[in-house]
Amino acid sequence: MSLPIHVDGYSGWKANERPLGFELDGVHHRIYAVEDQWYSPDAQYFKVRADGKTYILRYDERQDEWALDSAFDGAELFQRPDVEFVTVGAEAIREAERRIAGCEACRPAHAQIPFDFVLADVLDKQGGLEFVLSESARCPNCGTPVSENTPVEPQGGIEVGGHLVSQSV
Repeated sequence: MSLPIHVDGYSGWKANERPLGFELDGVHHRIYAVEDQWYSPDAQYFKVRADGKTYILRYDERQDEWALDSAFDGAELFQRPDVEFVTVGAEAIREAERRIAGCEACRPAHAQIPFDFVLADVLDKQGGLEFVLSESARCPNCGTPVSENTPVEPQGGIEVGGHLVSQSV
């Protein structure tokens, strides 16, 4: 699970080179140590110490977005009254897979909607949601694993709040 957060980043030779602190629910957490750093194909990760606890921060450079990915010592940060956790069963996952034309791996120019938008549409849910998949989802076009945050291209488009956000071509 990831929580979007605001991060104050050090910008030396590039923007957001490393995090200096982050804000969550109006509380600023000063980072006093970056213990580790690594890369994935779609993000940069930082294992940091702040307020006597260890956290994993994720930076998506393409989207210029930060998220709190884990709080090894700070699980209380994940107890969120404004976020509903929704377990997604196999039947709903299969229906959501049927509603996508492709993913960021096979249709990068068209995959712009996170898979969780499709899940919300299938489950007819709105608001602050975190989906927990009961099993893996896969792109029906190329077979690549799809998580809640994977950009996808919906079949025929998807409506969010009564507005068409994306439409397959």
